Amino acid sequence: MSDPHYRVHLEAPTESPLALPFRLRGWVAAKEPIHGVGNGGGNGEWLSLSDRPDVRAAHPEWPHIVGFQGQLGAAAQNGGKILLALEFSDQIQSAEIEIKQIIIPPDHLQVRQVGSVWGDDFYPAGRRMYDQIAETFAAIDRPLPQAKRILDFGCGCGRVLRSFGEVPHDGEVWGSDIDDESIKWNQQNLNHLGQFVTNPTLPPTSFADGFFDAIYSVSVFTHLPEEMQTAWIQEMHRILEPGGIFVPSVHGERYWSQDPEVEQEVRKSGFAYRTGEITDGLPDFYMVAYHAIEYIEQKWAPWFELLAHHPSHIDGAHDAVVLRKRSA
Repeated sequence: MSDPHYRVHLEAPTESPLALPFRLRGWVAAKEPIHGVGNGGGNGEWLSLSDRPDVRAAHPEWPHIVGFQGQLGAAAQNGGKILLALEFSDQIQSAEIEIKQIIIPPDHLQVRQVGSVWGDDFYPAGRRMYDQIAETFAAIDRPLPQAKRILDFGCGCGRVLRSFGEVPHDGEVWGSDIDDESIKWNQQNLNHLGQFVTNPTLPPTSFADGFFDAIYSVSVFTHLPEEMQTAWIQEMHRILEPGGIFVPSVHGERYWSQDPEVEQEVRKSGFAYRTGEITDGLPDFYMVAYHAIEYIEQKWAPWFELLAHHPSHIDGAHDAVVLRKRSA
């Protein structure tokens, strides 16, 4: 937004926030000193201000420039707009910034990714999962928003990846999936958030060696037969930089303990795979896989070191496994 006396730029979110409260980041350039950015009022929420030499260098015509970041609640969101209060020396002015409206994926793409139609809860559920994944990165002191390049492997129609429209982050965001229709939908509707590519059924992908420093994957290794997932574990190792972090979700004890036959197999060999009804639009190998944590620690050891295991951490269901790439 522009005004004769100031200019406001919102770097994140880039879409109307679904999860409240939400974090945001941006900067203000003005003709007089800026003392605060927030909701306004005596009980308002005020954001942290910082120096932005990069903005100052790009806009020498503005004598006063500050960056802002922090968390605001529902009062700062109004449909496709963010409302901010700007405090100057003797007044508070209101700034209204328009942002992109959220488009919900078509029902059949939702079904392919989550097994049913979630409607308006599709992306809020993905945001909850993003927060849970981010917690696993933060717990090992590798904050996901600070990664240089992030891959959502098996992104579907952006259920989790769309959260980067709300979450300030530093690097590039990529999404890949075998479902070409979902990737094309992302390229049309989520291209402001990241880059999207269709990956083959079996590796290799088109990514260069060591291209990413952070990869997460929700509901992919929960569905692949053993040989195929081993091939993809090797590919995750190849495209991660040395010491890079990979967090996949798996069906842990919460799942395999519900079926005595499956439990017996998992306790014996660490892994089980079951076939069933095929979801329209998905390949026939995309079924149900179960893991014991000991299996992951031992079988994936040539490529990854197990750093942490968070049972039922993803949406209260899938286990989150935190892996670090081993050096060759």
